[in-house]
Amino acid sequence: MAGPQAPNAAATILPVEALVAVDSPREFRLHPRDRLVAYTAEAAGTRQLFSLSLRGGYPAQLTASEKPVSDPQWSPDGRRIAYHRDDEVWVMEADGSRLTRVVAKPGGGRQARWSPDGRRLAFISRRRGWSQIWLIEAPVPRRGRPAADPKPQEPAVLTESGIDVEEYEWSPDGAAIAVMAQREPEPRETSQIAIVVVATGATRVVAGEHSVDVGARWLADGSLLFVSDADGWFQVVHLTADGRDRVVLTSGEREHGEPGGGVGYSPIPSPDGRRFVHVEVHDGLQDLLVGELPAGTAVKHRRGRPPKVPRTVSLAAAGQRINPWDGVWRSVGWLAGGAWIAAIGEGEARPQDLWLLPVPGVAPAGARARQVTDSLPVALRAALTPGRTSVVERVAFNARDGLRVEGTLWRPPAATGKRGGRRVPTILYIHGGPTGQTFRGFVPFKQRLVAEGFAVFDVDFRGSTGYGRAFRQANEGEWGHADVHDLVDAGRWAAGQPWSDGKLVVYGGSYGGYMVLCAVVEEPSLWRAGIDLFGDSEIAESYRHGDRPGRLDLHKMMGSPDDPSRAELYRRGSPVYRAERIEAPLLILHGRKDKRVVPLMTEKMVEALEIEGKRHEVHWYDDEGHGWERRENRRDAFERILAFLRTEVLDEPAK
Repeated sequence: MAGPQAPNAAATILPVEALVAVDSPREFRLHPRDRLVAYTAEAAGTRQLFSLSLRGGYPAQLTASEKPVSDPQWSPDGRRIAYHRDDEVWVMEADGSRLTRVVAKPGGGRQARWSPDGRRLAFISRRRGWSQIWLIEAPVPRRGRPAADPKPQEPAVLTESGIDVEEYEWSPDGAAIAVMAQREPEPRETSQIAIVVVATGATRVVAGEHSVDVGARWLADGSLLFVSDADGWFQVVHLTADGRDRVVLTSGEREHGEPGGGVGYSPIPSPDGRRFVHVEVHDGLQDLLVGELPAGTAVKHRRGRPPKVPRTVSLAAAGQRINPWDGVWRSVGWLAGGAWIAAIGEGEARPQDLWLLPVPGVAPAGARARQVTDSLPVALRAALTPGRTSVVERVAFNARDGLRVEGTLWRPPAATGKRGGRRVPTILYIHGGPTGQTFRGFVPFKQRLVAEGFAVFDVDFRGSTGYGRAFRQANEGEWGHADVHDLVDAGRWAAGQPWSDGKLVVYGGSYGGYMVLCAVVEEPSLWRAGIDLFGDSEIAESYRHGDRPGRLDLHKMMGSPDDPSRAELYRRGSPVYRAERIEAPLLILHGRKDKRVVPLMTEKMVEALEIEGKRHEVHWYDDEGHGWERRENRRDAFERILAFLRTEVLDEPAK
């Protein structure tokens, strides 16, 4: 157990309005010549596109859309920006002028990416029922007065049907695309990387036949960097351009990536190909490390054709941490000279912001990290000063089967467990996923809960990422069973601590909301209250009604509910069938537009609660999907949760 990280002090009450006012910029994208960064941020009630000079100053708002925009992408010449709005692809000039809709609905598109020559855009669309890569000619930049847009061209499909593309990246010469997808006929714990030739569509799988290989990024010589869990932990791998050698560049029992890959979690090579930046996960934190790409890494082979299976070579060497303080760090990209890395950093008292981090040995001597954006409101700076909020510590316990389970504990400064100290109730804060984890990032509502007099316990139950493949797969076939036993064991551990008054609340969203319902039926007398945010209640029905990504994730771990050998596991993991066991009052919040966990899941649970006469409150947000995007809905949800906890746990009279 790690020691506490804050002295005794009076906790500060953070107003709900101040909590919802914190809106960090997202989706940072560097200009090709390092002059600007594009990003999205909230403005006028929705997310808009902005640009900002890396030297500082005021941002320029580029869109004024009624609907949220996302995923900005600079063209290679830096003169245009592609982005998404309402599942459509749009392109604008870099100054915000001449807006062109490139991909419209029906069909739509996402993950638009420019070809290296800027003449084409690739995007992912389900217009044929599968997430396939499509190609379309990009609009040509024009000078002077805008002319009428020509009739949109029809896109051409590149990848085959029957496979859902998750992520992709153009090769430097534009001749090929690295495609990340689950290509096996039956979903399981593998993920493949394939090279697709743009001119012909010819496809060759190069990684991931027996492991989860994701996050592929090209080097200039045609080789690839990616992360793979082939040795049980996500390590950075370099696949040489000839396909002969698979060189493992990191080592140890720490994750250097995560199953989804994606921006911020994939290794990125430096412009000169000599270094790479990658993440390292530990203790609920994520560091950024820079390592060397050794010259001459290829292993000598006999003359002849390359082997069908690349030879694996380990050249792991310790990387150097570049983040200036402990937190959750993700890389955005290298600046052109290779001396600086743009990165997103956040911590328990710091919202996510863009930083420029010097690369040791390359940046000028004495160069220091520089913060580019600052999204922490002045009103919260003093309130979030270390020592005035909570005591934070890493803890671990052994589950009933001996598996070690870790988490992060937040306590009021006065709840020390010593004589004269205060005893407090505990909220188990359950993450979604389930293949996710609770990082020690910026969640100010936790600070508000601590200030209200609760301890908050983030539990990374089995199935969580960050602890190796064996821990992640320990939840296979066990949804709503072994993972819930971890929560019950975590609750009993917390209730037995000297700072605890024995009262327990279980709280979570998405998979975490599902876990809430499972926990209150598994061990009814243990919980004082439960808070379920858009969680499942009948996972076989969720499989049949939810979106395809959620269905694939469920299939990987539980198989098909139509398989007779799996039917009982699905029923065992569906809390709606055991509603009569519930003793704790429940608060349930859900969005009517949710496609991942459809509203039917809450409707079925509420029906069961009403039939059994169980105490519950339910509230719907008509304009929300899987989570809360609108500020007014976040405010309302926070206020409902606080009122529920005060009444049901702190025994305060209802207002």
